[in-house]
Amino acid sequence: IKKFIMKLKKIAKIQSGYINRGKIELRDDGTCLLLQAKDVDADQLSYRADALVRFSPRLSGKDWFLKPGDILFMARGARNFSILIDNLPDSVLAAACFFVVRISNFEILPEYLSWYLNQVPVGEYLKRFSGRAVHMPVVRRAVLESIDIPLPPINLQMQVAVITTLIMKEQYLYKKLAEKRKYLMTEICLKSIRESR
Repeated sequence: IKKFIMKLKKIAKIQSGYINRGKIELRDDGTCLLLQAKDVDADQLSYRADALVRFSPRLSGKDWFLKPGDILFMARGARNFSILIDNLPDSVLAAACFFVVRISNFEILPEYLSWYLNQVPVGEYLKRFSGRAVHMPVVRRAVLESIDIPLPPINLQMQVAVITTLIMKEQYLYKKLAEKRKYLMTEICLKSIRESR
């Protein structure tokens, strides 16, 4: 299969999340919502939009409101991962711990790019080139921009995206099944204890 390899910076624009100069003041009448590290699930590669905090930031031309197709890349901490944005309220900013990756090349699907950024070759590259901040590892923008991204044909990217979606759904169902099984077994044990009195 013929494929090309391009640096991430050639196919996407990358911007850091909203950087606040002081403590964020939460306001019920705030003009924006903030998506933070606590709102994402690194295992499920998903996010929750129902508990985003509201605040009124001083925006600059460099601040991007998130939109469908954007990819959030966790740049801080021992675990780097990416999450695809597909549905959010209006006026949501990403926190400073993220980079926002926005595709500028029509030859790549956001679903495929988000998937690839979570794969082993990228993880190994980041381990080699990530710097350390005072307390935790941090991925610099220049390092992220220089990741090599294979570009197979669009139809193959679509197949990867479909398979990945199915795998994530399966993992979610297995997790729910395990939780249900644990609950049922606990109830059986408690019932047995009660009846043995």
